[in-house]
Amino acid sequence: MTTSSSSGRLAGKVALITGAGSVGPGWGNGRAMAVRFAEEGALVFGVDREIDRMAETAQRIADAGGRFASGTCDVTSSESVAAMVASCVAEYGRIDILVNNVGGSAKGGPVEMSEAVWDAQVDHNLKSVFLTCKHVLPHMLAQGGGAIVNLSSTSGMRWTGAAQI
Repeated sequence: MTTSSSSGRLAGKVALITGAGSVGPGWGNGRAMAVRFAEEGALVFGVDREIDRMAETAQRIADAGGRFASGTCDVTSSESVAAMVASCVAEYGRIDILVNNVGGSAKGGPVEMSEAVWDAQVDHNLKSVFLTCKHVLPHMLAQGGGAIVNLSSTSGMRWTGAAQI
C-alpha cells in the first residue's frame, strides 16, 4: 500500500509504536506516526493504555490499506512491556522500529509537587523508555539491527509557559 506521496521506504518493516492512540479525536503524535508508517509500507503494532484510544488509528490505517495490530500496555511495568513485545513478535515475527511516544507532565515545581507525583513522572517519561529498550533490544540484536526513536517535549529544553518538572 502506498499513497501518492509515499516512497514505500518502510515496506515490510515492523514498527512497534507506544502511545499509538490519542486522548481524543484527530491527530496526536502516536496516531500520526502509526498512519504515516503504514502509508510507507510498515506493519504497525500500536499500543496504548486504553485500547479504545486506538480505534480511530486502526480505522485510518485500514482506510489507507495498511496493516495494524494493537494491544494495551502499561509502559511503566516490565511485565506489561515484555507481554507487549511478545505480542508484537507473535503477530509479525520481528521488530524493526521501536517508537517511544509515551510521555506527559504534571503541573508544579519541586516545592508544590509531591514525591509520589515526581516518581510517577520519572516512571512515565524515563523508565518507560528504559523498559521498552530493555525488552526490544534483544530481538533487534538477534535479527541484526533496527531503529529506535525516542520522542520528548520541547518543554524539556525551554520554558513553555507552564511550571512543570
